[in-house]
Amino acid sequence: MPIYKKIDVPYNTQILVWHITENETVLRKGIELTNLCVNRLSQMKSNVHRCGFLSVRQLLAAAGYTPSALHYDDFGKPHLTDGRFISITHSHQFAAIAIGDKPLGIDIEKERPKVHRIASRFLDVSERTPNATDRIRTTQWCIKEAAYKALGKKGVSFLHDIRTTNLDSEYPVAVVNLNQKTIKLKNWLYFWEHFSCALAIKTAYPWKFRLKSHS
Repeated sequence: MPIYKKIDVPYNTQILVWHITENETVLRKGIELTNLCVNRLSQMKSNVHRCGFLSVRQLLAAAGYTPSALHYDDFGKPHLTDGRFISITHSHQFAAIAIGDKPLGIDIEKERPKVHRIASRFLDVSERTPNATDRIRTTQWCIKEAAYKALGKKGVSFLHDIRTTNLDSEYPVAVVNLNQKTIKLKNWLYFWEHFSCALAIKTAYPWKFRLKSHS
C-alpha cells in the first residue's frame, strides 16, 4: 500500500510509516537490493521480519535513498552515506523510518497488557504511576527505546540510566545518564489503533548530573 503516514517534524526531520499488508514478492518490487540485503534476508526465518525489512527499504526509496545508502556500525546503529541521521523501527504490521539533521531515534510498539508484567524491568519505581493504561506503559517503553537508538551507545540501561519525564506535556523528555553526564531528548508522540510511537531527538547539550535510583 502507499505510505501510511508522512509526518514533518522540526529540525528538518521527517517520519515515514508503512502499513505492511503486502507479501514479500510485492514488497521486493521497485527496489534493487544489495548483496548484503539479500544475505540478511536469507538469514531471516520469520516472514514478518522479512516483510518488515523490505518495507523499510521501500520507505528508504520513498525518501530518495537506495538500499546501498544505508549502512550499520558495530553497535548496529544505522547510518546514511550523506551524513544525515536515520532511525528504523518495525512492529508487527507497521514499519517506520525517521530522517533528520540531529541525532534521533524512533520506536513503534504494539500496545499489549503484557507490558505491565515487565514494567519493573525497564521502569524505575518513580516512573511506575498507578493505574497506568497499556498505552501509557507502552509509550514509556517507546520513549526509552527511541532514546537508546538516538544515542547508539552500549551499556545504557533502560531501568537505571533512562527516565521518562513530562509525560503529560506535549513533548515528553527522556533524561539519560551517560558517562557522568545527563542528556535530554525531546519526544514527539504518535498513536493509532493499538500502536504507540515515539520519536526522540537530541536537541540539548549534556549537563553534569546523575539520576537517583528509587529501585
